[in-house]
Amino acid sequence: MDVDGRLWRSFAAVADELHYGRAAERLRITQPALSRQIRDLERILGVRLFDRTSRRVTLSRAGQAVLEQARRALTESDRAVRLARLAAQGGGGELAVAILPSVAPALLPTIIRAHRKTHPEISFRISESSDDEQLVSLNAGRVDAGFVRASAAPPGIQLETLLTEPLLAGVPLDHRLADRDRIALSELAGEPFVFFPRHRSVFAYDEFIAACRAAGFSPDIVQEASGISALGLVAAGLGVTAVASSYQAVSMAGVRFVPLDGHELTLQLAWSADNSNPALPAFRETARRACY
Repeated sequence: MDVDGRLWRSFAAVADELHYGRAAERLRITQPALSRQIRDLERILGVRLFDRTSRRVTLSRAGQAVLEQARRALTESDRAVRLARLAAQGGGGELAVAILPSVAPALLPTIIRAHRKTHPEISFRISESSDDEQLVSLNAGRVDAGFVRASAAPPGIQLETLLTEPLLAGVPLDHRLADRDRIALSELAGEPFVFFPRHRSVFAYDEFIAACRAAGFSPDIVQEASGISALGLVAAGLGVTAVASSYQAVSMAGVRFVPLDGHELTLQLAWSADNSNPALPAFRETARRACY
């Protein structure tokens, strides 16, 4: 059942004032017009909303029951109008953002907090997905922006490098390399590895495997896991891993991070060249500033 927003507003005004004359004055309409609107709403709902006598107006039991819902409906309606106007100017609306697990611990909170300070009316819909899934979603218009590690942009997708961060070895606290300040990748030869599945980030996976082979070994991946799960398995002593430096923001008991000499990961912001969301340019600028 659809109810005209004007009727809800009239009902709320009378419920607040418990006086038709004052409510009509507040709404800047005539009292007969207000009375007609209340009758129309009661007819639509099939209930009496007010108990009226010649001396006073009170909310009926049905009116009491529906009042809070009416207030919520008015609040949401007002917010929708405000967001629509802001969105038309690029100052409000919703942004759908996809991320890799490595972005979540430190970088994403920094960017979201910075953007909400300057654009408080923006709402976010965050999802976690692989590089390939993000690129498909961007092309399909399901996502406005993505954080990826890709070798090149597919047709229709724009990529901007946000940062290049060191690669860290994650080892158990009692590991032979845990007390080192830096290590060479070759020193992990022969170690059991906990590493993310290739489909999570094909480019980053293949780049790491190639780096290991260049260092003289092929990693023995004994467990596949991503993000916090991978670090948990390292803490349990099931192997070592390699992660972006942003994972240092994660407090994981039992894991020590050691920089790997000469190895880095590049993170890019991705978006569709056809994306028309007016809130996207400002978000791209915020991400750029947060990373530079």
